Amino acid sequence: MTRNTYVFAGPAGSAEVLIGIIEAALGRRFSVEPGSDPCLSLDSIAVYVSGHGFDEDDIEAPGGAPVPLRSAYPHLVDVRDTERDEASQREVADQIFAAIEADGRLAAVYIDDMQHVLAITGPGSAAAPDC
Repeated sequence: MTRNTYVFAGPAGSAEVLIGIIEAALGRRFSVEPGSDPCLSLDSIAVYVSGHGFDEDDIEAPGGAPVPLRSAYPHLVDVRDTERDEASQREVADQIFAAIEADGRLAAVYIDDMQHVLAITGPGSAAAPDC
C-alpha cells in the first residue's frame, strides 16, 4: 500500500493561485477534463488539486493543537506516484510545499499519510518550522 502525501492550502478561493504556484514550480501545466479535478502529470507522478472532506480535528500539529483543515486549508494537493515510489512522491511534494512557502501568499500544511504534520507555513498559519 502506498502512503498518501498531501499539501493542504488556503484561504478559500485561492485555487487558481495555488495551481499557478505548482505549475511554475514543476514546469508543467495542469489539464482539466470535464467532471474531474485538475491534474498535472510528471513522469510517474500525478498531482491533483481539489477540495476535501477532512474535518478540523483530523490531524494535530506537533504541539498538539488541531489543524483547522476545513476552514484554513480548504484546498487539497494530492501527490501520487503511479509506480508507488514513495521517495519520488515525497520529492515532488517537497518541491510543491517549498514553492508555496517561497511565494508567501498562501497558508499551507504538509502532511504525511494523514498521520504526521511535516511543516506549516504562510499567512495566518501557526508556522511550525521545526516539524
